[in-house]
Amino acid sequence: MAAVRYRSGDMIVLKSRTLGGAQSQGQGHVVALMPETQGAVRYRVRLQGENFDRSISEDDIDTQASATREPDTKSVAPRQSGSSWIDLSSIRTKK
Repeated sequence: MAAVRYRSGDMIVLKSRTLGGAQSQGQGHVVALMPETQGAVRYRVRLQGENFDRSISEDDIDTQASATREPDTKSVAPRQSGSSWIDLSSIRTKK
């Protein structure tokens, strides 16, 4: 499984095509992560000035010009071993 570099909401810049092609060039934002196909991570991207989404491979994204967010590890508290993911003190029942 390939590593996912971008998340929903990240701004990306597409690489310029050397042979031309129908694909637009420019900036856009990641709408969603799509299923991996043949070992390549794919993203649903909406480019600026367009009102539809495109399926873009990670190979088409200019990684130098695109910004990635740092992983947000502070908001997730580590779970203690042997503890449940359910907080029993927060469950309320009717009498």
